[in-house]
Amino acid sequence: MTALEMLKRNSAAAAAAVFAFALAGCWTVHHSPYPDVEMTSVRDAGGMRVAVAGFEATVTSYVPVRTYSTAWGGGGGYYRRGRHYHDGYYPTTVTSTTYIPQTSETTVFAEQATEILETSGFIVSPSNAEYVVEAHFAQSPIVTNGDRTKEVLCVVLSLLTADYTARTWGAKLSIRETATGKLVFHKEYSLRGSAAVWGPIPILSPAAADETSPEELRGWCFAALTDMAMADATAFLASRGGGK
Repeated sequence: MTALEMLKRNSAAAAAAVFAFALAGCWTVHHSPYPDVEMTSVRDAGGMRVAVAGFEATVTSYVPVRTYSTAWGGGGGYYRRGRHYHDGYYPTTVTSTTYIPQTSETTVFAEQATEILETSGFIVSPSNAEYVVEAHFAQSPIVTNGDRTKEVLCVVLSLLTADYTARTWGAKLSIRETATGKLVFHKEYSLRGSAAVWGPIPILSPAAADETSPEELRGWCFAALTDMAMADATAFLASRGGGK
């Protein structure tokens, strides 16, 4: 093996090692703590039947679409005395991949609320419910100028080795009495989620982290907001149906 071949092989191995380290070597240096909530369990809720509504959210997935096209290329080289020659044109196939975002509805948070009610001792029954527990998440987050400044400074001052994201999401909880349609409980919630990551390789390390993804942070906030809302909902319903 020639020295040039050894150099190429070592360079390729080093590049692969750096890339693998960039993917694996990113650490979460900060994440907002999960809210400390407590659900109210009931011994006997008097057979209270409760329905769940709302808790709607969308998720975004990226579907790869590969396209093929034909391009014409040419070859050639140089004679020993420096004269250039051309050996003609030939077709080549060029592939490209485009990632198209697709949004779809998710029931994961409604299922989370349903499970909380059931494990707390209530009967979840949409058909003949006495109360309807409904929640709606905000359509878009609040991003303050201070948070935007922190995001930029984190990236610039770390020389592209760190990333920071902060978002504030809201939710509204309402509980209605189905017999009368009366709103018997209402509350609004607000939760700020933030995360910061760091890795040794500029751009690549932060890009490999999910914690600072706005979509990931939104899911974390929605799950926490669901728990916060259901803590109040179970406490209120327990007061109406049998106590602890």
